[in-house]
Amino acid sequence: MLSNYLKLALRTLSKNRVYTTINIFGLAIGIAACLLLFRLVHYELSFDHYHSKFDRIVQVVTHDFSPEEGESHTPGLPIPAMDEVASKVTQLERVARVHSMWPTLTVPDGLGSKLGRKFPTDEEQEVGVFAEPSFFEIFDWTWLSGNPSVLNSPNAIVLNQKMAEKCFGNWQAAVGQTILMDGLLFLTVQGVVANPPSQSAFPFHIIASYELLKKNSEAYNYNPEWGSTSSNDQLYALLNRADQRDAAATVLATVGQDQYKSREGSWRRHEILPLSELHFAADYGGGLGTHSVSKSRLWVLSFIGLLILAMACFNFINLATAQAASRAREVGVRKSLGSSRGQLVGQFMGETTLIVLFAVALGTALAVLLAPMLKLISDVPDATPFLQNPMVWAFLAAVTVAVSLLSGFYPAMVLAGFQPIKALKNDITARTVGGVSLRKVLVVAQFVIAQALIIGTLVTVSQMDYLRMMDLGYQPALIYAVNDISSDSSSIARFDLFKRQVQEISAVESVSLSSDVPSSNNNWASNFAFRKGSNDAPFSTFMKLADSDYFKTYGLRFVAGRGFQASDTMQEVVVNQTLLKKLGVANAEDALGKYFRMGGGRWRPVVGVVEDFKANTARDEMKPMALFSRKTYYSTAGIKIRPENMSATTAKIQQVFESTFPEQVFDGQYLDERIAEFYRDETRFSALCKGFALLAVLISCLGLYGLASLMAVQKTKEVGIRKVLGASTMSVVGLLSRDFLVLVLIAALVASPLAWYAMNAWLQDFVYRTPLSAWIFISTIVLACAVALLTVALRTWRTAMANPVQSLRSE
Repeated sequence: MLSNYLKLALRTLSKNRVYTTINIFGLAIGIAACLLLFRLVHYELSFDHYHSKFDRIVQVVTHDFSPEEGESHTPGLPIPAMDEVASKVTQLERVARVHSMWPTLTVPDGLGSKLGRKFPTDEEQEVGVFAEPSFFEIFDWTWLSGNPSVLNSPNAIVLNQKMAEKCFGNWQAAVGQTILMDGLLFLTVQGVVANPPSQSAFPFHIIASYELLKKNSEAYNYNPEWGSTSSNDQLYALLNRADQRDAAATVLATVGQDQYKSREGSWRRHEILPLSELHFAADYGGGLGTHSVSKSRLWVLSFIGLLILAMACFNFINLATAQAASRAREVGVRKSLGSSRGQLVGQFMGETTLIVLFAVALGTALAVLLAPMLKLISDVPDATPFLQNPMVWAFLAAVTVAVSLLSGFYPAMVLAGFQPIKALKNDITARTVGGVSLRKVLVVAQFVIAQALIIGTLVTVSQMDYLRMMDLGYQPALIYAVNDISSDSSSIARFDLFKRQVQEISAVESVSLSSDVPSSNNNWASNFAFRKGSNDAPFSTFMKLADSDYFKTYGLRFVAGRGFQASDTMQEVVVNQTLLKKLGVANAEDALGKYFRMGGGRWRPVVGVVEDFKANTARDEMKPMALFSRKTYYSTAGIKIRPENMSATTAKIQQVFESTFPEQVFDGQYLDERIAEFYRDETRFSALCKGFALLAVLISCLGLYGLASLMAVQKTKEVGIRKVLGASTMSVVGLLSRDFLVLVLIAALVASPLAWYAMNAWLQDFVYRTPLSAWIFISTIVLACAVALLTVALRTWRTAMANPVQSLRSE
């Protein structure tokens, strides 16, 4: 019986090649899209699950609020707060302090030499930490050599396998070797750990003793005071039991309350962030991994994938019900020969399942072929197993069953429900079959999804264009930034030489040394006071530490006064408009000559007011800013260059750097490229929207083409009569296309408000955003109508051009 069903199914599918091909390709495209998205979502949701104590591991974080600045979050804690957490929160079995860094390792040429082969860490892929031995009692790490106790020695360093092989060829050779870190510290490799999985929020390549951090506090910004909070200083802990999280949070909220000086209405408290939420907590940095992702975005992507698959299923239902009339006699014969309704349902469901199996096989092949392209829109590594993952096979099995039932059940019930007498008399037409209203609803649903995705694509592209064209308040073009310059005393002594030699390059216009460029992820802030005798302002100011050429190099615009004079330390201050606005100073000229105190330091005169510039990303509000000199904190060189022969200019800059700082690694990048990295997630989301919109349009077109083909066949005689009576080819094409255009317009009425709501919510993440223009919605409607008309016309044109004599003889 089963073999007979299989033969009949294959014969039927072979007989209707066009519709079979449309169904298989439509479903395959939807399945491939879902499979790739499943890979992406599963990868992101699997972060850190490999730790055996996963449900008990937490991070202690800091949550601030003030009426003037709103809420802020940081993964960092003051060093003394860490001590209080360890002694006060009894629900914690273990605590581990971690201080992150991105060092350069040098394998010395000889004993005591600071020159040799240099190995920088990549800020996105590799991170180093100073850690306590207890860190390895909380998290699972495989030790290839050594054990956590080696970190009790202040001169010890532990490498992961990848870094050990990079430095010494193989990890076994690394053990016992001397290595120079940041041109400052000679350390001994006393341990090697296995590479962490890619799904880790802790991809540490270098682990040094926490005691070493304490002994080199100035070099690595270790500040053991209650008033200092850095995101580099983090605390991880292990609960005694997973159900003690709330109890620990209650005690944790009391930590530091005697030390934190909160203004009226303001507060600071420490909270617990479970490891299960760490990768998705962008407010807290997402751990120390390569990236973080919001769960809401994962759910949105999953929903879009299901919509694409549903569209493919809609195609199958539409084509199957529209084609049902042509199989009426087959059903009548089978029922007359004794077939039951259940047997017919089984046969038709078998045909559907066969199509789905073909589609799953083709869709899986497409997904495997396109899998490497995921790296263009996500952080899923190429090495991540695909078909070897049992979850993928479970997903494919679930998709096969779900799509077979969703696509096949209704058409099978329609076909099996034909009355034998009417079926044998061929008294069943596409209209008497029923399902016309359902087909229209499904076509509308397809174009609702397609148009909503097109609108989403246009909005994201418009927003990205807006960000690229936005006035940043300075000129980032042709600025070449040299990053991560060491600020140890030896390097600081060579700053002036480096700057002077770079300025001698003919294509260089100006050079500035600073703590960072104008737009960055830096949020270094401090309390301050304005006007002598005043108390601290009710809000903090953010800081940029720079030399006197900063304003000229980056093109900052003054609204009053001038830049500060050249100095190695803070002597004069320049502020921005937002700081004065928050202080209630309406006229920028009134601020000149007033005195400004940073933290508990000395009073310094305000000599200039600059126009507001974007210190962070377009997601953030404009921040109050103070700019002043402090040479010991410079780590970036901004170099304004001329547009001619830029590659040769940057090569000369690198030569000067390497001759001036031979022990350091050169890291140069154009500023506009660095700014573009701020919006990497949005750029990827825009690319995803483009891809899904294209898939949605393609699947919709496949469905329209199939329906138009069936309609053209069913209306062959009508077309012949109309042409005999004088109808033109274009009028016949218009007649056959009209119903579809009406459905597309109805879809536009539904899709437009839904897309407006969704994209307006997405734009709320940006303080600076493009308006939702009417042209986006009008363009989408015009495009959808044009695509639908072209698709239908391509198929109906042949029918409209046919000889009416042949059309009238078709029945």
